[in-house]
Amino acid sequence: MAETNSTDLVTGIEDLAGFKTEREIKTRGSSDLGKEEFLQLLVTQLQNQDPLNPQSDQEFVAQLAQFSALEQMTNMSATLTNTSAYGLVGKEVIVSTKDSTGKVNEVRGTVDFVQMQNGDAKLSINGELYSMDDLVQVMDSFYAIKEYLPSVEEQEITYDLKNPSITNVKINLGSNGYEASSVVVALNGAAIDKEHMTFEDGVLSISPKAFEGLTPGRYKLEFHFNDPYATSVTDKVTIKVVNGNTGDGDKEKA
Repeated sequence: MAETNSTDLVTGIEDLAGFKTEREIKTRGSSDLGKEEFLQLLVTQLQNQDPLNPQSDQEFVAQLAQFSALEQMTNMSATLTNTSAYGLVGKEVIVSTKDSTGKVNEVRGTVDFVQMQNGDAKLSINGELYSMDDLVQVMDSFYAIKEYLPSVEEQEITYDLKNPSITNVKINLGSNGYEASSVVVALNGAAIDKEHMTFEDGVLSISPKAFEGLTPGRYKLEFHFNDPYATSVTDKVTIKVVNGNTGDGDKEKA
């Protein structure tokens, strides 16, 4: 078996690496055929046709028609994209971008305006411009903000007439500009006096005085917030009033 020279082996690896790099350089680029590539092919074909057997007029016209159709389709696509961009003004969207390290970042916000740059539509979101290619989600206005609106945690609370105590209800006043500064709470259709309620750290505390005169049964608490959408929550909190061990509290009150 022939002995392999280490120097020849290293040289061979280097040559292979160089050949690979050269091949990568030659094949680098997009394989998509656009209007510019199509025109270049057409010009090259005309320059290199056989003068003794030139291309027929019909073939030439057919290729020009193909080029014209490609041009129109490209322009139509750009127009549709730009028109779609203008329709996003005021919409809540999510765009996805990559930084220099390749990390994907998602940005959510409202499209303030659309700016054209070199024929491409840019979306202004939170003071920054983003390409339409970065767009990943468009949301209906109410769908986008409903998570910011005031809400009430669904719960059933038992109130014992023989052992009255403070009733605590978890509520969220909202966020991101959709907050409520106050809420009206109603029991059995009548508003509870604000003197009987306190709010702290997401918990609304209701004094036993608010439930005086009730009989055993189930009652609904209603919450009416003063946020921009005047949110009302009427089906999340049930007060089950019992009278010690004798009251069943199963009959719901209108």
